[in-house]
Amino acid sequence: MFVFLSRLVMLVIALSVLRSAVAFLQGLWMDLTGGKATQRRPPPAANGGTTVLQQDPVCGTYVPTETSLKRIVDGKVLHFCSNDCRDRYKA
Repeated sequence: MFVFLSRLVMLVIALSVLRSAVAFLQGLWMDLTGGKATQRRPPPAANGGTTVLQQDPVCGTYVPTETSLKRIVDGKVLHFCSNDCRDRYKA
C-alpha cells in the first residue's frame, strides 16, 4: 500500500512539474513571437447580430468597427483596439 501511495504522489509531482514547464515555455514563446503564437479568429456575433469586426494590425485582436479607434494610412482606414496599439503602429 505504501508503494502505491508513494508512486501516486510522485506522479502528481511529475505532472505538476510538467505543467509548469509547459506554461513557462508557452510564455517564453509568446515573448519571442511578440504575442502572436497563432492566428486569431474573430468571435461569433452575439445573438446573430451583424457586428462588423476588423483585426487590429498590431496585436491581432478583432474589434467592432463602431467602437474601434481609427487611423487613416495611405487612404485605408485601420482599426485599433486601444491607444497603445494605435501609437505603436508603424506606417
